[in-house]
Amino acid sequence: MAIRRLSYRLVQEPDTGAVRPIPAEPREPHREPLLPEPHQEPVGEFSAAVERIIGGCSELSYSLLPDGGRLLCAALPRQRVEGEGQRGEGDGPLAESEGQRVEALHLGADTPGPGPVWPIDTWRSAAWELDAGETLAAGFVESELPVPEAHFDRERLVEFARARADRVAPFLTDVRRLFDDPAGRQIVLVEEDPETVAHWVALACASLPDAYVSALTFTTWTADPHGAPQQIIGTGPAAGFDRTDEATVTYLYRVHDGTGGSQSPPAPFDAWARLTAERWLSGNPPRPMPSAAARAEDAFALLPLLSGGSRPGPGAGTGPATGAGGEGERAVGAPSGADLAGLGGDCLRAVFDALTRSVERDETDSRTLDALEGLCRGLEGEQALAAQPLALALVKRHLDAPRARDTLPDLTAFEGLPLGQEAWRQLREEYGDRADAALRRRLRDPIPTWAEPLRLALAVGADGGPGLAEAMDRLAGSLLRPDRRDCAHAVQVLEEVDHLPFTHRVLRLLIVDFTDRKLDRLRELARSPQGDWLRRHIDGAPLTIRLAEAAARWSGSPDHLRGADLFERLTALVPGGRVKDVTTLRLLWHIVWRNTPPDRTEQSWIARTCTPRLIVEADLGRRITGWISHPDRCDHELVAFARDMREDGLLGAAERHTADLLVTAQDLADGRLRVDRTALKHLDELFRKVAPKSQVLRQGIGERLGRALARANPLDVCDPHGLRLLFTAGPELLGSYRAYFLDETTRDRLLRELPHNAAELAAYFHVWRPRRRHGVSEEWRRTAAELLDEVLAPVLARLDDHHLGRVATVFQREGQDLQEWTAWRHRIKQRDE
Repeated sequence: MAIRRLSYRLVQEPDTGAVRPIPAEPREPHREPLLPEPHQEPVGEFSAAVERIIGGCSELSYSLLPDGGRLLCAALPRQRVEGEGQRGEGDGPLAESEGQRVEALHLGADTPGPGPVWPIDTWRSAAWELDAGETLAAGFVESELPVPEAHFDRERLVEFARARADRVAPFLTDVRRLFDDPAGRQIVLVEEDPETVAHWVALACASLPDAYVSALTFTTWTADPHGAPQQIIGTGPAAGFDRTDEATVTYLYRVHDGTGGSQSPPAPFDAWARLTAERWLSGNPPRPMPSAAARAEDAFALLPLLSGGSRPGPGAGTGPATGAGGEGERAVGAPSGADLAGLGGDCLRAVFDALTRSVERDETDSRTLDALEGLCRGLEGEQALAAQPLALALVKRHLDAPRARDTLPDLTAFEGLPLGQEAWRQLREEYGDRADAALRRRLRDPIPTWAEPLRLALAVGADGGPGLAEAMDRLAGSLLRPDRRDCAHAVQVLEEVDHLPFTHRVLRLLIVDFTDRKLDRLRELARSPQGDWLRRHIDGAPLTIRLAEAAARWSGSPDHLRGADLFERLTALVPGGRVKDVTTLRLLWHIVWRNTPPDRTEQSWIARTCTPRLIVEADLGRRITGWISHPDRCDHELVAFARDMREDGLLGAAERHTADLLVTAQDLADGRLRVDRTALKHLDELFRKVAPKSQVLRQGIGERLGRALARANPLDVCDPHGLRLLFTAGPELLGSYRAYFLDETTRDRLLRELPHNAAELAAYFHVWRPRRRHGVSEEWRRTAAELLDEVLAPVLARLDDHHLGRVATVFQREGQDLQEWTAWRHRIKQRDE
C-alpha cells in the first residue's frame, strides 16, 4: 500500500499563463518522514495526472489516476483568496510566497477505500493546514482521511435537500447513470459558491451504496469544466462554460444550474433516485447497506431504501457511533407504508413497477421476498392499489417455485395482499387447473383425507374443474346416506374445510333430481347425529332442506305436530308465509301427508290456504275430494274447485257427479246456463245418480237451483224434468224458490206484467196448480198453494174478459186443464167477495 502526503505551490508560467504545481518546501520537521526523497517532485508514473488535476485550481477534488490510484487535493483555505485573483496581461509570474498552496493525498491502487470517512468530508478540514501539527503523522492508516470531524451530517443534508426539493431527484438520477453507464456523461453543477457544490457531492455520497462512494470523483470548483476529468464538476456562472449551447447541455454533459441558467433535459424516471429523494425530503434519510452486506447487483435495490437499512454516518470514525453522523450498523428493518411517504401517482406506481420487475426477473432472494410481502400487507388506499402488480408477482413467484410445482397451490396464504379482482381471476385461471387435478387425484383416498386438498382447491378458485365437481357430488351423496359412516366423514370434512359457500353448494346438490326418496333421507339426516351440523348451516340451505329439517324437528318431541298443524307451521317458513307454487305445495304435501289423504275435517282449510287452483295444478285434488262431498261451506272457492276437478279423469264417479251437480247449479243461478229442456234433463239425471249427503252441500245446491228455476221463464220450467225437480225438491230448493216469488219486488213486477202475458200466466198456473198424484211431495203442495194465493191470485183482479179469454185460449192450445183454471178462478173470486 502506498499513501503519500504531498504539498505543492501553484505558479503561473510567464509566457503561457498556464498554472502548474511545483513541490513546496516542507516547513515542519515532522512532514519529512512522509515525503521520501524520490517523491519530492511530481515525477514518476502519476506526475502528469497530478499536474493536470492540481493545475485546475480546484478547491477540493477527488480523482482516479490511470494506474488505479486516487488523488485527493485541497487548496488551503487561508491562501484561497490570494490565489483566486485574476491577473491581467503584463503581470509577472507569481512569487513562490504568493502562489496558491495545494495539499494532496495519494492512495495507491492497492489501498483500501476511505472507510467511514468520505473524501468530500475533507472539504475545508483543518487537517489540511500547515500548522495541523501531528494530525497526519501519528497513527495515520489506510482507512483514514485528514478530517477530525464530520462536516455533512444527515440533519444538515436534509435541510439542504428540502431547500432544493425539486432538484434532488433529477440530480440523483444522473448520479446513478454515472455507474449504470460506463460512458455516462459528467455532471456539471453550476452554483454561486463551492460550498453548495460540496453539499451536492455529500448528498450523492450519503445516497449511494458504500461500494460506489470511493469511486465517485468530483471537484467542488473549477474555472475550466471542459478540462476537469471528474464525474461531478462544480463551477460558477462566470466560468468558461457555454450553457446556451444545446449540444453541450443535451449531449456532452448533464448540467444542473442552480443560478437559473439553461439545464439539460430531464432524464428518464428512475425509481431509486425518486425514492431516495423522497426519503431525504421526508426527513428520514436513506441508509444504504454497508458495502460488505450488499451484492453488486443489489447496489441500487429499492428495498433497502424502504426497509430502513443503515450504514455508518458520514464522518464516523472506525468505532461505533463516532462523529457527528455516526450511528453504527443496524440490521435491516421491516419496510412499511410510512417509508413511501411523499410518493404518489405515477411516481408511486413506478417504484412498485421497479420492485415488480426485480421479482419477475428472479433477482430477489427469499429474505427479500418476505420483506416485500410484509410491505404489501401493510398498505392501504393509493399505495395498496399501486402495489397490486407487485403482490401478483410475489404470489406467482411462490406458486412457481420448484418446491411448489408438485403441490396444491395455497392461495389462502396470500389473503391480505392487495390483490384486486382481476389479479385473483388471473391466478385462478393460471393455477385452478393444477389445483383441481391434484384434488381429483386425492379423491381416490378415504373421505377424511380430503379436507386439505379441498381447502386449497377452493382457495385457488377451481370452481369449474371436474375435481371439485366430483368432490361435491360424492360429499352430497354421502350426506344422503345417514345410516352409513361416510355421512359422518363428509360432515367432518366440511367442518374442517370451513368454507361456507362450498358447504352451501354441497347442500344445494342434495335436492338435484329430487325425489320423494331423497326427501325421506333428508328427514333421516335431520334426525341423525349429523342433524346438529345441518341445523348450524340451515340458514344457507335451500328451502327444501329447511322444510325437511323443520318437519323432522317439529314432528318429534316436544311439539309432535301432525297434519294441518304441521302444514301451517311449515308454511311460515315459505317466503311470504304462503304457498304460491306447485313445487312447494307438492313438497309440503309429501312432508306432511306423504301418500295419505288429509283428514276430511282439514281439507277445506288446506284448500283455502293453498287455493283450489294450485291444488289441482299440483295434481293433488283427488287427495281432498272429501271437501266436495262434505264442505264446511258452499262458496265460490268450492265451486271453482269442483269445476276443475270434474275434468279429472281419475276422479271417482260419485265425486265427479257431485262436482258436476254443484257447478251446474252455480252456472244456472249465474245465468251461464239457460234453464231449458237440456239443462233440466241433465239436472234430473244428476239427481238420480247422486244425492248429496252433506246438509251444507244440499243447502248450497238447493239455493242455487231454487233461484235459477224461479228466475227462469215459466214456459221452460213446465218441462217434465223441471216439474219433477220441483215436485221432489227438498226444503233447501223450495225455500229459495218460494222466497224469490214472495219478495215484494217480484210480486209487484208480476202484478204489472202478467195481465198482458197470457202464456206466462198460464205457465205459472200450470206449475203451481194443485196436484195429488204420487211423487209430488207435501212440501211442494204447500209451497205451490201459497204461491197461487199470494202471487197469482192478486193478478186475477186485473184481468178483464179479454185477457181471461186469451188465457183460456193458451190452455186450450197447450192441452192443459182449462176446467181446473176456471174452477180455481171462481174459488178465488168467491173468497174475495
